[in-house]
Amino acid sequence: MPHYSPDAVADPDTAACPVVGLAIDTRAHASDWHAHRRAQLLYQAEGGVTLYLPDRVGQLAPLQAAWLPAGCAHRTAMHGRFAYRSLYFDVDAYPGLPAEPMILDVNPLLRELILRVTQWSADAALDAGQARIVDTLLDELAAAPAAPLHLPMPRDRRLAPIARELLADPACSLSIEDWAGRVGASGRTLARLFLAETGLPFGRWRTQCRLLAARARLAEGASVTAVAHAMGYASDSAFIAMYRRTYGESPGRKKAPV
Repeated sequence: MPHYSPDAVADPDTAACPVVGLAIDTRAHASDWHAHRRAQLLYQAEGGVTLYLPDRVGQLAPLQAAWLPAGCAHRTAMHGRFAYRSLYFDVDAYPGLPAEPMILDVNPLLRELILRVTQWSADAALDAGQARIVDTLLDELAAAPAAPLHLPMPRDRRLAPIARELLADPACSLSIEDWAGRVGASGRTLARLFLAETGLPFGRWRTQCRLLAARARLAEGASVTAVAHAMGYASDSAFIAMYRRTYGESPGRKKAPV
């Protein structure tokens, strides 16, 4: 397949081939809410993507991929310069595909398989060699380390505006009691609802929200110092320590190319 502009992408749902690959290289871009009839594997070769689902938000770093089942409503916000490679699988041709959205680590073999598929025509059936490549790719997907999209979004009418505000302004330091006065519920009620709807206490949810936003800023090329301050941390060291506890690596560390 040729490289596409984000504004002129072919519709993979109408393609004749049971697996279609799209390659897009550009700068910052945001999509509207949409869903595909096919399952999607979104591989991030360069740059960062914030992926929004109705009930959760995830940050996709370079050399990771997101799996989105068929019919999964989502939107994306691409940060800085980015390159992504998306594969779309016909669920009738491949009935055993994963049913839940997740983020996957992409090893060198899986990366090369993804890139190979993006070179194929969308209008032709697979030959025997291509079918074997797809089988290997699906085996690698099944074996790839996976994690859920990790920031659950509350749906309660009192919690939803709080979550939206914190996503827009991660440095916001309002306490649960401060928010209580704004949304017309007690702090105790909000705390109970946050835990019930997201599985996380309010403070931990806000920390994960900040780290999610931090990964997006880092993917854009911002410095660790700038990101730490933008996320509301009093010092670089406090931010670095929290980032390392969560992700197991320093925010300044670059993944090796594959």
